[in-house]
Amino acid sequence: MHQPRLFEFRMGERSPETLVVAGANRDAAKLLTGWRAWPGGALALTGPKGSGKTHIALAWALEAGARQASPLAAPDDAVEIYRASGGRLVIDDADGERDEAMLWRVLDLARSDGGAVLLVSATSPSAWTVAIPDLRSRLAALPVARLGEPDEALMEVILRRICREQFIQLSDDAVRYLVKRLPRTFAAARAWAAALDADLVRGARPVSLAGAKRALLKAEAGWAGTGDG
Repeated sequence: MHQPRLFEFRMGERSPETLVVAGANRDAAKLLTGWRAWPGGALALTGPKGSGKTHIALAWALEAGARQASPLAAPDDAVEIYRASGGRLVIDDADGERDEAMLWRVLDLARSDGGAVLLVSATSPSAWTVAIPDLRSRLAALPVARLGEPDEALMEVILRRICREQFIQLSDDAVRYLVKRLPRTFAAARAWAAALDADLVRGARPVSLAGAKRALLKAEAGWAGTGDG
């Protein structure tokens, strides 16, 4: 029989050893550390796109011995994974398409037998559209660990991670410049990376300070054009 892997996605830069705890995620990290005391055996981890939800969920899973179930898993399959991991389960992208009967069943199990289920999502479970009334009430009562937008220290980590994932080298001068001037949002870091000219990232040399400034001006022009500046 196939033994489910701890997590079925590529870890890349998101190993627990690379997790940086800063102001934006410190409170969430503290809540996850205290998983044995989660009320009702469940917690929701929420935050903006790119805020590191999957990264911190993976760190928790490795610490707690949890396994991952798809939000579309059949109830019996999710229960099998839950029991095989000693009652510790992660469901990522839980605010997307999901099997409500499965979700209700594993949450009910966690509450009754002292398990721990972590739901990872961009939005709070109380805002989800849910057809099953009992599940809706259960989700509305879940404690929520929220990831905020990054502070300066975390912004530097995010910029370097985004660049590595896109095979872009970034000079130290460019990083220092950007963390002082970019809006402190994950979206701004991604927009800056997208604004880099293709010729800047060819070859082995890191993106210079001048190249970083040009990309920032280009990104700022885009924000002004959409009224988001």
